[in-house]
Amino acid sequence: MTVPTRRGATFDEEMLIADADLSRRFQIFSAWCGVAFVILLFGGWGIMGGFIPLISAADSPAEIAAALAQNPVLHKVGLSLGMVGITLTLPFYLVISVQMRRAEPGQPLMSALQMICGIIITAVLLIPMLIFIVTAFRPERSPELSQMLNDMSYIMLILPWPPIIGQIAAIVITTLRRRPAVQVFPRWVGFFTLWVGVLLLPANMIIFFRDGLMAWTGLIGFWIPAVAFGIWYPVMTWALLRAIRQQYGSGDSV
Repeated sequence: MTVPTRRGATFDEEMLIADADLSRRFQIFSAWCGVAFVILLFGGWGIMGGFIPLISAADSPAEIAAALAQNPVLHKVGLSLGMVGITLTLPFYLVISVQMRRAEPGQPLMSALQMICGIIITAVLLIPMLIFIVTAFRPERSPELSQMLNDMSYIMLILPWPPIIGQIAAIVITTLRRRPAVQVFPRWVGFFTLWVGVLLLPANMIIFFRDGLMAWTGLIGFWIPAVAFGIWYPVMTWALLRAIRQQYGSGDSV
């Protein structure tokens, strides 16, 4: 039984309206988490944490230990902010899957794949951030151990491209498929995402080089993948906000 309320709406209708409004607000918040992630990662980990400029893999253990020992309090604050930013990727990936689901009339395989890969990405980004924090916790430890922890952190942060490629593949397939149930993201976003995936692949070269263009301080090994990675999040934030407006503007709250 439904109960009439103000303006002639029933209690059930008001509950549905309130639920849809809450969902819309949460999706908007989650979409902006992508931009927040980029700011907190590169601003926190990179600038405040002291890892941009990057510490070279070719540096001696003593040079690495000296770099890690500078401004330890500021470094820890920056790394903590980076950790917060990485955690914000979870609601961001969630809203991507929520919107992708609208384009999949049957089994939501691609939206599920995107979310699973997103969870893995969050985990593999959090782990090196924690190791960076461990490294900063005792800057007086032996330089050789600091070098090993630094190597682990950089390689684990930059290298794990396979789950990102899985995420990208899911988004590209959903966006570029013929006659989707709903064209959630513009097709150019699919092509842009595909190119981002291509530009991320050279990051694998950092395990073969300690200096030069292919190293984790190099243009090909780090900067091109990092810029592509950093730009993709604001672009997807824009695409998500557009999709959310489309969803609720059309009255589709599924």
